[in-house]
Amino acid sequence: MSDPVKAIARRLHHCCAPFAELLLDHGESEDWHSLLFDGGRHRIDLRLRGEGVERALAALPIWIAAPDFTIAGHLIAEIKLVSVERRDAEALLRLEALTVADSLAVSV
Repeated sequence: MSDPVKAIARRLHHCCAPFAELLLDHGESEDWHSLLFDGGRHRIDLRLRGEGVERALAALPIWIAAPDFTIAGHLIAEIKLVSVERRDAEALLRLEALTVADSLAVSV
C-alpha cells in the first residue's frame, strides 16, 4: 500500500473521528506520469462504523474538497468519492485520487 493511500486514510480518520470510526480496508496505487509531473492514481476502500456514520458521510465531500486537505510530499490533484454502500451500522466507501509528487507540498 502506497504512502499517499495511507496518508489520505489517516487524514480522513482524523476528520471522521468525532462522528465515526474509519478503517482502511484496501488501497491500490499505480504510477502516473505526464510530460511535467510524476505521481500516482489511487483507489482507496474505507469502512465507516459507529453511531455517527450518517454525519460523517454528510461531511466527507466537504472535507475532501477543502483546500487544506493535504498530505505531506504530494499534491492532491483530484480526489472523489465514487461509491458508498450502506450496511447496517456501517458504510463502505471507495475513493479515487490522483496525487502528484511534490517535495514542497504543505501538510497540515
